[in-house]
Amino acid sequence: MMDTENNKSIIQFTNPELIETIFLVNSTFSRKDNKNQNLQIEPAIENPHDTDDDQRETSISLSISNFKELKFDDNTPFLIRITVKANFKWQKGLEDDEEENLLKVNASSLLLSYIRPLVSQLTGMSRFNTQSIPFIDFTANIE
Repeated sequence: MMDTENNKSIIQFTNPELIETIFLVNSTFSRKDNKNQNLQIEPAIENPHDTDDDQRETSISLSISNFKELKFDDNTPFLIRITVKANFKWQKGLEDDEEENLLKVNASSLLLSYIRPLVSQLTGMSRFNTQSIPFIDFTANIE
């Protein structure tokens, strides 16, 4: 059996904060076969730094969007972009590659879990198909 005190992860985070939400409907879009949109995921990690209490910390944001420019085309039923941000802390002592993996994979996965229901709710309240974000392999983000 596991418990919440003895089995804490080495990484802790503040409550994720919603930074940006854009949802615009393309009023001229009329096709009936509106499929799931191809969404781009963009993490942004500030430089990690040491704290006074023998830990390291950084701020990480994750954005998901189906556009680069705030402009419709014939194949886009709506424009959506959501960004959330949280502060992360962990104990000093990790190797550089372990720290990078922790942030790029674990932190990004965690933030995506906060974005996923927002995308479903916003798109589900529209006239288009509810968009479901699949599980994402963030290990491909490791260089």
